[in-house]
Amino acid sequence: MDKHQQLVLGFFESRAAADHAAQELKEFDKAVAGVKFDNIGILVKDDKGQVKAHMEGPRRTGVGILLGALAAVLTGGLSLIAGVVLGGALGHFVHKSLGMSKDDLARISGELDGGRAAVGVLVDESQAKAVTAWMETVGGKTETHQVSEQATDEAAAVLQEHPDAEPEGADNAPPSAAQ
Repeated sequence: MDKHQQLVLGFFESRAAADHAAQELKEFDKAVAGVKFDNIGILVKDDKGQVKAHMEGPRRTGVGILLGALAAVLTGGLSLIAGVVLGGALGHFVHKSLGMSKDDLARISGELDGGRAAVGVLVDESQAKAVTAWMETVGGKTETHQVSEQATDEAAAVLQEHPDAEPEGADNAPPSAAQ
């Protein structure tokens, strides 16, 4: 049976607030039994309007794949080194596997305007409500998107077929170091 997870996005008023929330989320992960996150990422928009994914862990697993794909699609899919074919595959993943419409993508992009940032984490369905509630207590405006294990595997396979493809600007720098 396909296991479903939730991509929880918390939108914050500033990069500093998102950095703080990401650090607190790591503490939440340690403090609550049974809660283990794959990794935590932050989405920001640079001064040229390009969305960047800053990861605390591997980009090619879990939330790293999802946020990298989302960042690429939000910047028109052309921020990928491998070009339009890979961008199209990831765009299909975001639209179909995450169920995000063009309106959803426009809203998410708008949430990143004006120096705001989003914290993203991939959790089991059973943990989504607790993580969403927690993000709201630290000032985040949240939304969740269902993600099947199969969908994540498909996105990972696309990236594996194109090992040199990374969203431009994606990095593993700790949130406090990446601006």
